[in-house]
Amino acid sequence: MAIYHLRLKVISRALGRAPRPGGATRRSAIAAAAYRSGERLYDDSQGRWFDFDKPDVVHTEILAPAGAPGWVFDRQTLWNVVERAEKRVDAQLAREIEITLPRELDRAGQIDLVRRFVRSHFVQQGMVADIGIHCPDAADGQEQPHAHVMLSLRRLDPETPTGFAATKERDWNEREDIARLVAEARKGFNNAPTPENKEALEQAEALRNVNIWRREWAAHANAALADAGSAARIDHRTLEAQGIFRLPLPNLGLARHIEKAYDYLKDRVTQWVAVKKRVAFEREADALKQRDPAKLAEFVLRLGDMAESFAAQFRPINATPNHEADHDR
Repeated sequence: MAIYHLRLKVISRALGRAPRPGGATRRSAIAAAAYRSGERLYDDSQGRWFDFDKPDVVHTEILAPAGAPGWVFDRQTLWNVVERAEKRVDAQLAREIEITLPRELDRAGQIDLVRRFVRSHFVQQGMVADIGIHCPDAADGQEQPHAHVMLSLRRLDPETPTGFAATKERDWNEREDIARLVAEARKGFNNAPTPENKEALEQAEALRNVNIWRREWAAHANAALADAGSAARIDHRTLEAQGIFRLPLPNLGLARHIEKAYDYLKDRVTQWVAVKKRVAFEREADALKQRDPAKLAEFVLRLGDMAESFAAQFRPINATPNHEADHDR
């Protein structure tokens, strides 16, 4: 069954937490691009390489507006230029869109779907898009195809030293008139939660970029599914809007990783406890050896007898033993 998932977030330099001792002091667009592409990339500003083991990356490409310079299509150069264009220590570096791809499409169909969607709604507006398609194993044992799309926040401008415009394109976040309309509609609904004000708020929310992109992704994906002859469809609307009355299911992506980490830690802790017990036993035996070697030898023999007695309890009992020799062998 095709699944709808589209999530947006902004990649910024700010860590959002206190830096760990010896760890990174800020986030990096180059590190983000390296992870999403599975490539080894060098960050000029930090003087370090970023290299992630990502065997699930199955496709990468960069899309840019017509007439874009050649350096835009080199991933390492592109995101180093983006870093140089930003001066603030907490600067926003890129926008990311994460989308789940229909399993019902083959690999070529998935790539074409992402490419058409990104070109239509982002590249045509002037953004540079860095696409990485991943296909890890899902919890059900099948593939979990999804795409990461990193988007520039400034227009290309050959007249500037960095190659990007001196200011960010604020309308790519939200047009000011739409932001005001949504704020007024939300205030009206909060003051008087009537059906009319709820409808006005929903209509205003539908004009926001995020909801336009969510709606358009569903349209693109459903068109691709129809062209592929699949009856599966996705829907960007809430369960309530779809007339489906059930609790929404949680996203178990993080839970799956936690479960794997728990199994790994359990095995490692078991090994650690065994090693600690063995070391303690060897220390005790060494001390006993120095004080009374004869007593240590007696103790070891007694341990051997105990081990043999314990193992004998689990050996199969042969009720009719055959003592005849096999002379044919």
